[in-house]
Amino acid sequence: MSTDVKTVVVAVDFGEASARALTLGGALAKAFGASLRVLHAEALDAPPYFTQAQMDALESGAQENRARAREYLRKFARTHTDAPFEAAVDNRYATDAILHASADADLVVMGTHGRRGPSRWWLGSVAERVLRECRVPLLVVHAAGPALAPASAFASGIVVAREGGAVYNTRQLAERIAHGLGGHLVEGTVADPADARRRTGATWAAVPMPTPRTSHWLSHVGEPLVTGCAMPVLFVPEAEGGPTR
Repeated sequence: MSTDVKTVVVAVDFGEASARALTLGGALAKAFGASLRVLHAEALDAPPYFTQAQMDALESGAQENRARAREYLRKFARTHTDAPFEAAVDNRYATDAILHASADADLVVMGTHGRRGPSRWWLGSVAERVLRECRVPLLVVHAAGPALAPASAFASGIVVAREGGAVYNTRQLAERIAHGLGGHLVEGTVADPADARRRTGATWAAVPMPTPRTSHWLSHVGEPLVTGCAMPVLFVPEAEGGPTR
C-alpha cells in the first residue's frame, strides 16, 4: 500500500462529529497537497407500490433536494475548512456512498457519535461498518471531548499495535501526518491507547488494521476504538505477515 495521499474524502452528515472531521480532513489535504472531496449521502427510497407517475414525481423532487443539499454542503464545508474542495451528494446509503468514494481515494475521514447499546444494535454505526470494508486508510473523529484545532489534534501521535504485528504502512503514514502538521510521534509501539494517552499525553492514535479484517480484530480492537476512543484514530491497512518496522 502506498502512503502517498493525493485525494482525501471527508464524509459529512452535518453533525458535530463530521464538522470536526472536515476541519481535520481539510488540514490534512492542505498538508499533503491533496484534493479534498466533501461527501454527503442522501438516499431516497420509493415504496414498491408507487406508480410510474409517482416515481417520476419523486425523482423530480429528489433532484431538487440534491441541489439544495449540495449548496448546504458547500456552506457547511466553507464554515469548517479553508481548503479548496469539491462537494458531492450521493444518493446511496451512507455506508455504500463512503465505500464507493473510497475506491479512488487515498484517505477517508469521517466522524462518529460512538453509539452504544440498543441504538447501536438497531441502527448500527456507519463508522464501524465502513471500518469492516474500507481498503484505504480511515481516520475516525469522535464527537466527544473538546474540539481541537488541527495542530493541537495532531500534536502527539502514538502507534497502537500488538507486539510483532505489521506496522510499516501505519508508521509511515503516521510520520507523514506528524511532519505535515508540525507534530511528533511517541517512540515505540504500544498496545493500549488509553494507557498511552495518560502516560504520554498523546492526542491521536494510528492503528494497523489487518487485511482482510478478522472478527476478533473488529470486536476486540477496531470497533471498541471507534465507539470508545475520544481522540482521532487513524486505521491503516496492513497485510498479515508484512513488515513490522
